[in-house]
Formats: sequence, structure tokens, C-alpha cells
Amino acid sequence: MTGSVTSAAVTQTPALDQSADSHVMDEKFAGSMCFVVTFMRALESDRADRVVNDPFAESLVRKARPTLLRLLASWFEAQQHPSNFIGLRTRYHDEALNQRNPEIRQVVFLGSGLDARAFRLESLRDCHVLEIDQSARILSHKKDVMAELDAPLLASKHDCIVAELMGADWEKKLLASGFDPSIPTFWGMEGLLMYLSRESNTALLKAIDALSAPGSQFWADMSGEVMLKQAELNMLKAVDSLKDTEMAKPMIKYGEDDAMHGVLSEISWQLEEQAAMLTAGTHFGREWTPALTGASKQPVSYTFVVGSKPVAVVA
Repeated sequence: MTGSVTSAAVTQTPALDQSADSHVMDEKFAGSMCFVVTFMRALESDRADRVVNDPFAESLVRKARPTLLRLLASWFEAQQHPSNFIGLRTRYHDEALNQRNPEIRQVVFLGSGLDARAFRLESLRDCHVLEIDQSARILSHKKDVMAELDAPLLASKHDCIVAELMGADWEKKLLASGFDPSIPTFWGMEGLLMYLSRESNTALLKAIDALSAPGSQFWADMSGEVMLKQAELNMLKAVDSLKDTEMAKPMIKYGEDDAMHGVLSEISWQLEEQAAMLTAGTHFGREWTPALTGASKQPVSYTFVVGSKPVAVVA
């Protein structure tokens, strides 16, 4: 892509302005989780005290905004800062990428959705960025929006792959897109593992291990076991209007309270707890208050983990 686009040009329309675009996306598509996540990134980017700035998020969700505002209205009323979690999760993932092994010039985002890091993250300049998502429509929508913006690609090469992460099809497509298993890779798994079963997570991690050269790294977030009980969460109870959309389907299939000794430890990578969000605290200057279950008022665990594949020591 050629040309340029500034942050101001992309975010000049307020994230909550429903009148900005008369073309409204169909509700089922707009209600998919990646649009909700990107909408939260747009809200976060619009804050004066933002912890992360995604200048493309607002444009990526603009047509879905009216639907999202209506579906999420009751949650917004109950939350003083609804973008807090997604903003912090995005920032921690960005930090892991910025601080990765400097030899890594190959980056794979699994379940990428509307991720725009190949266009916004300076640390990905001169990298080959590959994205995998099961939805051809989501990836096509992103491609169209970025083309309309004439957004400059920071990565040296960018490939979007439509594939399911269950099975070996995604591995074949990844290799066919120029992925090189002989060099170190950074694997991003943001907001992914909770939607896969334990068995599927294990299979995915073993595939990543097999495809990764020594020195490779991954980033992943793990939600607590209470997330399996969706009805217990204040957030999901408040958003009862989502029952008629794609989001009503049982989505959350896995969670762990001890992410350092769970499924991520099934491959022999060195694990580092980047952040634990179980207790109140300050992250990048932002005060964090844990989400609570609806019935028992117990805090919900979220853990961000960086994994590194050891480099063999030559005797």
C-alpha cells in the first residue's frame, strides 16, 4: 500500500458518534466478538489518558458502531471505563512485541480478527507479519478499510490467511504463505485460548512448538476458571441484549487460575508472567479494578504470559 494516513485523520470522528456513517453493517456480523474488542480499542484510543493508541480501530468498526452501541448500552451504563481491560491487554501485547528477541523478524497473529499492528506498531517495521483468522469476511473487511484509508504498511510483508486453528490446515497455509520455520518467530495469541478446549489448546501449542526455531517467543492471555461460568459475570449479565446475536453462542471453553503451571507449560518453553490482573493495581498509570462474579463477588483472574523457546547451548 502507498500513501499515508495520520492518527488525527483516522480518529477525527468521535468513537461514539452514531451519525458519522449512514451505512450500517448487518447485526449478526457486527456483533461478533472481534468487533466488540476493536470497538473497545477505539474507545480507549479516544481517551486523553489512553494506555494504547490504535488509530485504525474507529474506522474498522465505524459501520458496526450503531449496532454495538445498542447491544452494549446496558453494560456501558454499568461501567465507568468499559475499555479498561481491552486497553491494558492490548498494551501488554504491544509491550511484549516491542521487547521481543531482537532477532525475531517473523510474527504470526493467531485469531487475528481486526488487529492492525502491521500498520501501527513501529517495532514491526521490516518484519514479515502473518495473520490467521477463520473468517474470510473479517479479513476482507479489514483489507478494504485499510485500502480506503490508504494506510501505510509498516511491516515489510503482510499475509492474511483464512484457516481454522483446529487441525493441520492452518500450518500448511502458513508455510505456503512464506513462513520460515528455520528462523525465530513471535506468536501472538491475544484473546484466543479461552475460546478453545484444553485439547485444542494443547494441540495448538504443540504445533507452534514444532514450527518454531530456538529463540522464538509467544504472548498469550489466560482467563480464570470462573469465565467458564458466563452467567456469573456482571459484564455478561448486563449485556443481556446480546442473546439474539452471534455472541449468544457458548464461546468460552477454557480457563485457568494458575496460568504458569497449566496448558502453557505443556511445551518446554520458559514462561514469564508479564502481568496478573487478579487484584487491584496500577498498570501504565491506569488504575485497575478486577471484574467480579455476579453471585459470589469473587475477582476474575486474567494473566498475561510471555513464552520463550530455549536456545540450545553448544558445549
